[in-house]
Amino acid sequence: MTGVLLVVLTAGVLILDREVRRASEVVTAHRIEETAKNIAGLLSQSTRRAAEVMRPVTRDTLIIRALTTTAPSARTLARVRRRLATVRTSVDSALTIELWGADGRIVAVAGDTAAHKTIPAGAAASAGIDRVSLGSFYESHGHVYYWATLAIVRDGQRIGTIAQRRRLSSQPETEKTLVSYSHPSARIILRNSDGSLWTTLSGEPVDAPTSPDTIRGFPTFQHPDIVKDERAVIYGAPSAGTPWTVAVELPFSRLGDAPRDILTRFAIMSFVLLLLGAAAMWMITRRITMPLTRMTAAADAMARGDYSHRVPEAGDYEIARLGATFNRMATEVDAAKNKLLSAADAAEKAQVLAEDANAAKANFLAAMSHELRTPLNAIAGYVELLEMGLRGPLTEEQRTDLGRIRKSQQYLLGLIEQVLVFTQLDAQKVAVHIQDVSLDDVLHDTETMVKPQIVAKGIEYRYEARQPGILVRADREKTQQIVLNLVTNGAKYTSPGGRVTVSSQPHNGTVHLKVTDTGPGIPDKMLATIFEPFVQLDRRLNQPREGVGLGLTISRDLARAMGGDLVVDSTLGVGSTFTLVLPRTEAKRAG
Repeated sequence: MTGVLLVVLTAGVLILDREVRRASEVVTAHRIEETAKNIAGLLSQSTRRAAEVMRPVTRDTLIIRALTTTAPSARTLARVRRRLATVRTSVDSALTIELWGADGRIVAVAGDTAAHKTIPAGAAASAGIDRVSLGSFYESHGHVYYWATLAIVRDGQRIGTIAQRRRLSSQPETEKTLVSYSHPSARIILRNSDGSLWTTLSGEPVDAPTSPDTIRGFPTFQHPDIVKDERAVIYGAPSAGTPWTVAVELPFSRLGDAPRDILTRFAIMSFVLLLLGAAAMWMITRRITMPLTRMTAAADAMARGDYSHRVPEAGDYEIARLGATFNRMATEVDAAKNKLLSAADAAEKAQVLAEDANAAKANFLAAMSHELRTPLNAIAGYVELLEMGLRGPLTEEQRTDLGRIRKSQQYLLGLIEQVLVFTQLDAQKVAVHIQDVSLDDVLHDTETMVKPQIVAKGIEYRYEARQPGILVRADREKTQQIVLNLVTNGAKYTSPGGRVTVSSQPHNGTVHLKVTDTGPGIPDKMLATIFEPFVQLDRRLNQPREGVGLGLTISRDLARAMGGDLVVDSTLGVGSTFTLVLPRTEAKRAG
């Protein structure tokens, strides 16, 4: 069985790996494409920032005078060079700023005077009026440069141009930040839109990618300068207002990186859970067979004349009953063998048996509650197998009967759970975890679970939150159990057309949660015993009620275990109000 589960689990992990990896590849490719578009947009915006830096110079009277004067003096040109130098940024502080006349002559230069000689054809674009024009990338001495130009206009006529040669450069941290949205291993490549030059974001010239091909719907290329030994996925986007295109590329094998760690952890966890399940099955099987083994050993001992052996009255219902019968038989045989003992010894033995019987009674409810769940769960399992058609097709009547069986099984299982909780409370074995609990959340969950059934019975359900956001010190699960029991009890005793109302309000350091119904009410003589075990209101053979009369007993014991209480106030013919009192969370802790 464990081997079959392992095979199914392995197949499921492999299928999940394929589907998740494909989905991850599509998402990563989309992010790479979006990253290229976003960076292209940032480059377009950079032209406006460049204009803001260069525009003050175009309006400087000194610059205009130098352009409109036929032969500016050496002093004026020196001042012009100093003014041009103010345009250079801290990154480009060593680069060139030039002032050109309307006829293209160089009026003044700040920086490298030989830079103008390295301008390739088309690298210095025509200067735009009131906007910066960016030229194509070009290589010079192992670095990548481009020219940014802005026209100088006077009275609507171009009188000159300010031109700045810039070097393409970037820090590795900048590139990592830009590609962080898509993939940490992605690289940013820039190129002239005509394909004449490719470069990294840091200004290092690279060869153009080759051998284009489409693999699983993704555009791939060979680009050894960036991605060695494998193909790369490349997405490009033109930068509006510039002669450039932005490309982002990623090794094809890295498209599905994202789910790899998740799937590895999932596989390990599934394997661990499988081992735990196998161990649990072994323990359950051993628990079922152990009583039979002990009973066999006891029978062998009786055959040898030793009547002192007893077997635990535990296990499934039939096994527990057989054990009880076996023990009774052994006791009777032992009593017959020792009937000649003195009256004192018999009385002492009777006292011991009485004490054992009293202890057995205390343990019987807990043993019954635990062990009866196994056959009931088996019934539910067989009902499910029949409903699935594994034993052949079913008629509608058979399906209806199976539904009744399932409902009865669930009803009996609920009664057994109540008895189990009751015995645990009686033995003080119920663990209570006190924490800050939001009553609004508890009551909202309760409404979600019971309101449809209550409304279906023709009963109005109403929740009145007089002070929302109240926190109490309680066990959330136990509080939910109490409220659910009170609401279902109110609906059970309320006729169609009636109402069940839930409200809460603070009171002297506590919170009172009230469940009010418009049922028949509780007689005064029963108010003192309504919380006792196995007590039900109006329990008669001609008017049966569901349950065994433990719900209110368990609810009050749970409330007191959390430091609160459960009280009732009722008027015959009007209805009943059950009030759950819980300690309120202190204001400082709640804040």
